[in-house]
Amino acid sequence: MKYLEKIFFRMQDREQKLLVVAIAIVLVVACLKLLQNGIERFQSWKEINQLIESHEMILRLKPSIDRALEEQKIAQQNKSYDKKNLSNRVSSLADQVFPARDYRELDTEERERYSQHRVRITFKRSSYDQVNEFAGLIRGESPYMFLSEVKITPNYPPKSRPYDPTTFDAVFEVSSVEFINQ
Repeated sequence: MKYLEKIFFRMQDREQKLLVVAIAIVLVVACLKLLQNGIERFQSWKEINQLIESHEMILRLKPSIDRALEEQKIAQQNKSYDKKNLSNRVSSLADQVFPARDYRELDTEERERYSQHRVRITFKRSSYDQVNEFAGLIRGESPYMFLSEVKITPNYPPKSRPYDPTTFDAVFEVSSVEFINQ
């Protein structure tokens, strides 16, 4: 320490002031970095704490969710559609409305407690009434089958025939949930 003191007092006044200012700046920057690091850690701690609380809330709700799923499973027993029944039922409903439709079975999403079966029906150049009627037929089958996705694209008549009706290309994704027996 004495050695540093000797070096410091050998410097001119201007050099001493410059050294003191430089050391003060280094200390201020170091303190600011420490403060910034502390704030970041505190924010991280708060986020983790909120995440833990939300997970604990979900865990507290798990018994009531399990009960509700069991009630739904019992209510839909022998009423919900498996993949084959869903395909047959959706196909017959589509035939009632628009026989020239395109039909595709999609992959089944299998979860821990249920399977979600999906079928895609495509109407090309159909009327609004046909699109609406098919959606109504599917809604009538609720809660055992439902529309999980609908895309409707209008086909406007050409400018040379402005009085022709507007047609629609509609893609319906119809789903059903089948509970897995445990």
